Amino acid sequence: MKNIIKAIVSVTVLFSTVIPAVQAQDLKSSYFMEGSTYRHRMNPAFYNESSYINLPFVVMGNFNLGLNSNMGLGTFLYPTADGGLTTFMNSSVSADQFLGNLSNTNRLSLDLSTDILSLGFFGIAGGFNTIEIGLRSNTSVILPKELFSFMKNMMTDADGTEYHIRNIGVSSNNYLQLSLGHSRYVWEDRISVGAKVKFLVGIANAYANIDNLDLYFSQDVWSAKASGSGYVSMKGLDFTTDASNNINGIDFRTDQLGISGFGAAIDLGASFDMSYLVPGLAVSASVTDLGFISWNSNLSATMDNSFEFTGLSENIGPDSSIEDELTAIGQQAKDLFKPQKGDNLPSRTTMLNAKMFLAAEYKLPVYDKVKFGLLSQTTFNGPHTYAEGRLVAQYSPSEWFDISLNYAYGSLGSSFGWMLNFHPKGFNFFIGSDHFYIGKYSPQLLPVGKINMNISFGFNITWGSGKIAAHKAGLAD
Repeated sequence: MKNIIKAIVSVTVLFSTVIPAVQAQDLKSSYFMEGSTYRHRMNPAFYNESSYINLPFVVMGNFNLGLNSNMGLGTFLYPTADGGLTTFMNSSVSADQFLGNLSNTNRLSLDLSTDILSLGFFGIAGGFNTIEIGLRSNTSVILPKELFSFMKNMMTDADGTEYHIRNIGVSSNNYLQLSLGHSRYVWEDRISVGAKVKFLVGIANAYANIDNLDLYFSQDVWSAKASGSGYVSMKGLDFTTDASNNINGIDFRTDQLGISGFGAAIDLGASFDMSYLVPGLAVSASVTDLGFISWNSNLSATMDNSFEFTGLSENIGPDSSIEDELTAIGQQAKDLFKPQKGDNLPSRTTMLNAKMFLAAEYKLPVYDKVKFGLLSQTTFNGPHTYAEGRLVAQYSPSEWFDISLNYAYGSLGSSFGWMLNFHPKGFNFFIGSDHFYIGKYSPQLLPVGKINMNISFGFNITWGSGKIAAHKAGLAD
């Protein structure tokens, strides 16, 4: 049974420690860059300095792929005396050493976003307008510390050892998004407000949670009880079952693929230039992805199973063997995690991972090529919720080039970020990372710290910067 649970966790550990990925949310290193094309995604009140279009259906237009985790390779692999590596299960690694590297709640978030079409232009009602079509994918996993304690320690007391593991969960949300945005100044060129309306087309959604996993080990008996539930929403997908209604596979019919749901969301934001009170100061706030998707083609599953082992049978003889007994016990342990197919639901509604941004920036009055910023972001996703604060230093040596260096600390640890943004007349190219790994490496050149890594890049055609600059100058007069 221990090996079964170990297999479940191993897949998650692999993703959290090996995949070189990035933070799929929009690049926070660009939040204070006025020449950045896509910062309006974090605050729809931001007014671009030029109109733009990406290269439709070309991934280079704007691509983000990301991984956030408060676990790392060094949490699970440890150096040996001969210069090699061993896992946390090795007896040479103490339980205190291993468990001390874990949080009470261990998180993994893997996200992807890419554009099919993105267009921003000045003109309607004297504001800046955006039209975007893109793919969004968000997957989150939660592993409680008690699960790893069981894996490492198992039975620590001959009189009996208990584990009460709660909320082992995974969720995944995948959809297409069409958004229409508008921002405008409402007081001179000092206060701008903005909003976006988003229309969502569901591709696939999945949620699974082991609510309770109770384990007991003693010299006389091993017992376990597991309960949980799950949902899957995807057109063309169905569960296959055995005679006892236990799920034993997936039937995927490509000829039945289609839209799995519809939804809507809004973004709201505001930006305030406070330089009339404190020269160089500006503040801003926004909430994004306030919305939902209503899913059809919903499958459900439940699990409420138990297992008990009190020792090998005393009646082993010609008709049975120890091997048969062990095989039967192993099958019972596997059955502990077998879900049963539930009723197909006519509809199910899930919320998006809403985000809140609060920020303050200060541009040096005596040298306006340098600015500093403080950005707070909170992502709301039930038990998968996390937050971070980011301190930014930005230098713009010319009108067409910006560089940002920043440091963040939050629920998933600390990280270093950077960005380069080139925006001469005619095009914009940017590349950057909110989570750039600068920690320790093993002799095998594997990163051993908590890995929060990302790379974001894009290329856009731009125009109309003079017209937008003239409009802002007119507002200031």
